[in-house]
Amino acid sequence: MIQRIQSVYWLLASVLLAIFYFSDFAFVKSAVVSITLSVFYGIECTPTGVYATDVSFWPLHVLVILATLLTFVTIFLFKRHTLQIRLSAVAIVLDCGLMGLSYFYYRQVASGIADGLASLSMLYLLPLIAIILTFLGLMGVKKDMAILRSLSRL
Repeated sequence: MIQRIQSVYWLLASVLLAIFYFSDFAFVKSAVVSITLSVFYGIECTPTGVYATDVSFWPLHVLVILATLLTFVTIFLFKRHTLQIRLSAVAIVLDCGLMGLSYFYYRQVASGIADGLASLSMLYLLPLIAIILTFLGLMGVKKDMAILRSLSRL
């Protein structure tokens, strides 16, 4: 049901999370090594083999995929308003966890390079924008519920 504005918000949030999944969200550069972090590719090191780590990105994979699918599935539950509200709230919590976990990985890798310059990409803010869009979708559902309640009184 794409004519409702909250469906557009949830669709945009899903697209932003999918973009975050495939993009580089952090960079660490030093005189010896250049490291990029992304959810899909993990840690990419140039030159290869200089930086060895045992960091596993599978929790980040699961979190992004789950948040993206949950936000996308919420679009098609337009007849079940309370479920949409609950799923939107869960998606917001997952997106906050996604931001926290990706920052944790960024700090863990950045602390391993002593003389490196570490920076987060602007793409790191995509989950924050997805949180805002999901919240707007949640508010749209609440507004729809209020309209339906007022119409049922008539």
